[in-house]
Amino acid sequence: MKENTFDVPAYKFFVLKIADGIREHNYNHYHSFTSTGTHYSPVTFIPFENVDGLEVDELRRLIGTNEVFILGATYCELNSTMGPISKFGNTIEIYFGKDFLDHKKNMTIDAICAEAMEEKYVTRNDREKRMYRCFFERYQDKSYKKTKERIRKIEMRK
Repeated sequence: MKENTFDVPAYKFFVLKIADGIREHNYNHYHSFTSTGTHYSPVTFIPFENVDGLEVDELRRLIGTNEVFILGATYCELNSTMGPISKFGNTIEIYFGKDFLDHKKNMTIDAICAEAMEEKYVTRNDREKRMYRCFFERYQDKSYKKTKERIRKIEMRK
């Protein structure tokens, strides 16, 4: 890994969509898909890069859901005789329900993710903190120095 960065290339972030035609699911629906670490369908993994910067309402219209489920994971895609298999481990999950998103509809998805991660940061284990720092640098701060400052402020508040 490069010096002076929190951005770990093996960490990938996704918005998940359960592709069953139903517009609203709860955390347990998504967690049941992510808990095994291997999936074929009906879960669609949307790379966070494809939705970064969208406002919540734009994102919900785009993917056709009322809620948003974010998955951060070490990730790889394997080819098999049954087709591509997504394999991941060491996950973090963030679920935003309809009521919460209705109040945050004009915020960007990366901003509400960062807000949620900041609230949880000090209570998380070292692996999760590392993934949060990666998210902060990659999608919010764009620099190691700014992310380091963000972490210092979070830790001082708590």
